[in-house]
Amino acid sequence: MPSRGSLVAECVRVMRERIAAGEWTSLLPGERRLAETLQVGRDTIRLTLQRLEREGVISAADAGSRRRITAVVVPPVAAGRSLKIGMLAHRRLEQLPQPMLLEIDRIRDALAAKGGSLEVFAPAWYERKSPEPRLAGLIEEEGCGAWILLRSSAAVQGWFMKHRVPGLIRGYPHPGIDLPHMDVDWQATARHAAGQLWRMGHRRVLVLKPGEVLMGVEAAVRGVMDLGEPGFEATVMVEDGTTAGVCRVLSRALHLKHPPTAVIATRPRQAATALSWLASQGVRVPGQLSLISLAWEPFLDHLVPEITGYRVDTDHLAKLVVRRLERLVEGDPGPGGNPWITPALVKGGSVARP
Repeated sequence: MPSRGSLVAECVRVMRERIAAGEWTSLLPGERRLAETLQVGRDTIRLTLQRLEREGVISAADAGSRRRITAVVVPPVAAGRSLKIGMLAHRRLEQLPQPMLLEIDRIRDALAAKGGSLEVFAPAWYERKSPEPRLAGLIEEEGCGAWILLRSSAAVQGWFMKHRVPGLIRGYPHPGIDLPHMDVDWQATARHAAGQLWRMGHRRVLVLKPGEVLMGVEAAVRGVMDLGEPGFEATVMVEDGTTAGVCRVLSRALHLKHPPTAVIATRPRQAATALSWLASQGVRVPGQLSLISLAWEPFLDHLVPEITGYRVDTDHLAKLVVRRLERLVEGDPGPGGNPWITPALVKGGSVARP
């Protein structure tokens, strides 16, 4: 995947490497498919093809036909065992959260250091109820050694398990799914957050939950509700994914007979909205209401006060992911290792005694 420097130059380098590796032997894919594969615009692909044509690597463009590979490209270094990895995602790269983009970049770098590559696919049918026919075609056509399943449905996970296609779930497995997986231990993280608040004297806590069903969020809610400390009460309220929806939920919570003294945000955007809305209502954080976020995104660092929350070491996580992918490619269906990632608590300025 092109990652730095001139985008066209990087695309030229990547395509030369793939031709040298024998991924494309006689004909290149069409422009649209190349743009999807490299996650760049078609204008960038056209400039890349023009440069490869000038270098004599591919033939000139003929109307309605694919470009032919006309030269043998020698790889710059001796290649070891190939690690061509595919990632199936629910959103295109530019729509993914920043921490996930950083993780993808680290995984890509780690694979490249081992002579491998990472391709990210975000097909429109990925979240449909019956993705199986198109999924089978994509897996067969791409020929990846293993796959990363990002925020995958039960249907997608079930297909990979049934057909024994090497896959690593980057997230929580659905009930009945026996595939290797890796994710933050949201249940333990949320229980730790609730315990921190309880030890500081908070007895009534609001948990903000998005309307969409996410396995990690469900686990986080269980973690808070299972704290079991005397006098601790947690209220879960669902917001609709909009800024206004978060504001409405907070307003309802503050007008309860016994309002919460602390808020646990399960998504970073909830924390940002809560901090700004509470300030607009004259509610001081943490003087009158404490706020803690279970997940982190870089924009939270620009808020005042700094929001207390949990962060994952992206470099360490990428190494764990690549290690498991290597074992999957080698034919080990159960690469083992602890599937749960423990984030570190970053103590900001948004939590205080009630």
